[in-house]
Amino acid sequence: MNAGELLEQARARYRAGEVEEASLLCVRLAELSRAAGDVATLTDAAVLIRRPLDPAVRARVHALAAEALAALGDTDPVRSARVRAQLDATRDLFQPDQPPPVVNGDDPETVFLDLQARVSAASVEDCLALAQQTIDLGRRAAHLEYEAWGRRWRMDAWATLGRFAELHDEIALARPLAERLGPDWRALHLLTRASEDLRQGRYAEGLLLADEARDVGRPGGEASYLHLVFEFGAARETGERIQEVTAAVREVVAGLPFQARSWLVVALVAAGRSEEASELWHALAPYVDRMPAHTPEFLIAAVGNVDVCVALRDTTTAAKLYEILLPYDGLHAIAHAYGPYVGPVALALGKLARLLGRTEVAKQHLTDALAAAQRAESPPKTAQARAELAQLLGPRTRAGREHAELALGLATRFGLKPLARDLDSWLSPGRRDPALTARENEIAALVAEGLTNAGIAGRLTLSERTVENHVSRILHKLLLTSRTALAVWYTDRR
Repeated sequence: MNAGELLEQARARYRAGEVEEASLLCVRLAELSRAAGDVATLTDAAVLIRRPLDPAVRARVHALAAEALAALGDTDPVRSARVRAQLDATRDLFQPDQPPPVVNGDDPETVFLDLQARVSAASVEDCLALAQQTIDLGRRAAHLEYEAWGRRWRMDAWATLGRFAELHDEIALARPLAERLGPDWRALHLLTRASEDLRQGRYAEGLLLADEARDVGRPGGEASYLHLVFEFGAARETGERIQEVTAAVREVVAGLPFQARSWLVVALVAAGRSEEASELWHALAPYVDRMPAHTPEFLIAAVGNVDVCVALRDTTTAAKLYEILLPYDGLHAIAHAYGPYVGPVALALGKLARLLGRTEVAKQHLTDALAAAQRAESPPKTAQARAELAQLLGPRTRAGREHAELALGLATRFGLKPLARDLDSWLSPGRRDPALTARENEIAALVAEGLTNAGIAGRLTLSERTVENHVSRILHKLLLTSRTALAVWYTDRR
C-alpha cells in the first residue's frame, strides 16, 4: 500500500470514529514518509486527527506534529503554521501553559487548530467567544466538524455557567451535526442528553441513554469510559448498586494518575466505608491543591474532595479547598456538558464553611446554592442545599425544620435514598439528643464551663488537636454550629 492509499485509509477510519486506529495508521504513514523524504505527507498525517481526547492517542499525535515541524523548517509556511497549531492543541494539559503559536489567518485548518488550542486554557467566558468564532469558521468553510467542535465548547460553557436554557437549545442545534459526523459524535450527544436527565433526577432515563451511548460509540472509547462515571453519579445519589460501582471505580483508577484515586475516596465515602476512605485520604490530602485549574476535571475533583472532608471531619484540608474553590463561586461543577452534573460550587463552599464553623458565611453560600439549584432545574441539588441549610439552622428552628421537610419530600420523590434516610432520622424527635461517648460528654461539660481547647487539653492531658477533633465531632453529632450553642445544649440537658 502506497502513502496516498494509506492516508485515505487513515482519513476513512477517522471519519468512521475509529480514532485510535486512524492514529496508528498515521504512525505507519509517517514511517513511509520519513523513508521517502516526503515531508508534505508526513505533515498531512500529523494534522489529520483533531485534538484527541484519549491521552495515549493525543501523545502519539503530538509526537508526529513535533517531527513534522522539525522536518518542515521554513519550506512551507502554511503547513508549518498548521503543525504548530496541532502541536499546541495536543500538548499535555497537566504541563504548564505554553504561549499560543503564531498561525496563518488565511488557512481555515490552521485557524481551527489554533482555536482548539486556545480553548483548552481559556476562561469559561472566553470559551464562549472562541466557540462562536469556531462555529462561524465552520460555516464559512462549509466544514461540519469545525461547527460541531464550536457547539461542543459552547455547551460546556453554558453548563459551567449554569445557563441551562441556552444549553438545552444548543443540544438541539448540535444534534443534526452529530448524526452526520459519525458514531463518536452521536455517542457524546447521547451523553449530553443523559447529563440533563441526571441533573433533573431522571436517573433511569439517563442511564438508559448512557447505555445507548456506550453501544453506539467506539469500543473502549470515551463513551465507554464515561459510562462508569454516569453509573457512579446515579449510584452516589440513589444508593443503588453503590458497592458494585465502587468496586468498578477501584479497578479503573488503578490505571490512572495518582490523583485520580480521589474518585475512589469519594466512592468509598458514598458507600459508607469511611475507614477505608480515611486510610487512602491521608496519602491524597496533601495533593488537593496540585490539580491544574485549566483541566476539565479540576472542579469535579475539588467538589468531590469537599464531601470527603465533611465525612472525615478534615478541617485542615477543608480550609485549603475553600480557598481553592472560592474564585469559582457562582459557577457549576461539571467537566463537560456530556458528563454528570455535580452541582453549584456554592453548595460545596457552604459545606466547607459549615465544617469550619463559619456560620454566616455558610448560610450565604447555601442560600445562593439553593437558588442556583432551582434555576438549574435540579431537584437532587435543591434537596441537598435544603438539607445543608436545615443542619446549619438546627432542628429547633422553624426554618431548619421547614428546609428539612421540603428536602425530605424531594429526596423521597426522586429516590435519593441515602439523603432521605438521613433527613428522616434528623427530623425524628430522638435525633435531637443523640448519645455522646463518655469522653465527648466530659469535653462538652468543660466547653459549657467556658474552657478553651487549650484549657481542656491541659485539664484532660490531651493534645490541643485531639480536643479540637472531639469538639468538631460533637458539634457535627448534635447538629450545632458553635461552642456557645454546645454550652447551651449541655446546660439545657442537665
